[in-house]
Amino acid sequence: MSSFMPLPVQPSTARAGGATRAVLPPPRPRMPVGHEVCWRRMPQSHTDDTPAHGNRPIVLARWTTCGEGEGAAVGPPGYYVIALALRPMLLRLSSNGRVLHDGPLERGMVQVTAPATQTEYRAHAPSDFLHIYLSAAYVARCPDVVLAARSQQAHDACYPFMRDAVIRQLMHVLVEALDSPDPASRTCVDAIARAIAARALGIALQPAEPGQPETGKTPALENWRLQRTIAFIDDHLDQSISLQQLAHAVGLSPTYFAARFRAAVGASPRLFVMRRRIERAKLLLASTRMSMIDVALNVGFRTQSHFTTVFGREEGATPHQWRMRCANADDRAASADADDPHAPHRAALSDRLGLRVHDAGSVAVARSAAAGG
Repeated sequence: MSSFMPLPVQPSTARAGGATRAVLPPPRPRMPVGHEVCWRRMPQSHTDDTPAHGNRPIVLARWTTCGEGEGAAVGPPGYYVIALALRPMLLRLSSNGRVLHDGPLERGMVQVTAPATQTEYRAHAPSDFLHIYLSAAYVARCPDVVLAARSQQAHDACYPFMRDAVIRQLMHVLVEALDSPDPASRTCVDAIARAIAARALGIALQPAEPGQPETGKTPALENWRLQRTIAFIDDHLDQSISLQQLAHAVGLSPTYFAARFRAAVGASPRLFVMRRRIERAKLLLASTRMSMIDVALNVGFRTQSHFTTVFGREEGATPHQWRMRCANADDRAASADADDPHAPHRAALSDRLGLRVHDAGSVAVARSAAAGG
């Protein structure tokens, strides 16, 4: 996995131990997050004043759906599209008929598409993406000549969704910065977005290592089996869930089920179950006044200390800190509505971006499919 490479607009240099290195220029003031009218169409407010998108190296835009939907688009010429999943989703993504993903998406997963590349999507549940549009000319000026050269060869390329712990943590920081009332925090948005885009691009363009096995050797679970598995997990989150139980629910042997589940989701059944427990815990913390021990028991943890440890490792905050952030976000939204009673209802950005109640749509779809199967 390649390390983060800064992509300055006008690279400056600094001396460090006698060597010259590129340094990132000061970030620009906060950029507003526009909403895409159509799938992967850069907001007009950013394109009208910059012909052919020429002078703006990076643009943020958000794409959301309230339920099922589908569509297709050719990305903007001269811009990579880095898609960040802001909530768990159930989605099919393809490019020129080649399926890249068909199944659940976890929050924090990222996907890279080369400029002017055709993509098609079908959302089976509410979806929420933050799209980072990164100028190809900006990338070509990257001080990493290897990455810049690879980017020149990435024509009509659409890469599968990826998991990266660093990008996941940077996404948390980005959302906090966008949601913060502190202008100093908001000035970080541009730099954080560039860091995410640069790392995602570096990982996507990294060539496969010699001898690396080809993907697709093990067939992924069929959609109905995958949805039935998710429904079973969500219905039993307050209990211990074994691999044997999951395999039995879809009529496969434990070993074969585990391999096919990993091929479909990209994570082991055990890791997937743990993440679903954390997502359910966040829902309870944000929407109820349950005690911490009750929340822990309701999502399948036997002790509060184990719950706190796992939650902190996944979210970078304790359950109590998460609850306080949600409460503070609601207070700010209520105060804003009180100051302007004629304005539409406004929720904190962390809420609007799906960081509080995110899995209801995909759970409903999975349960419906399981009931119908």
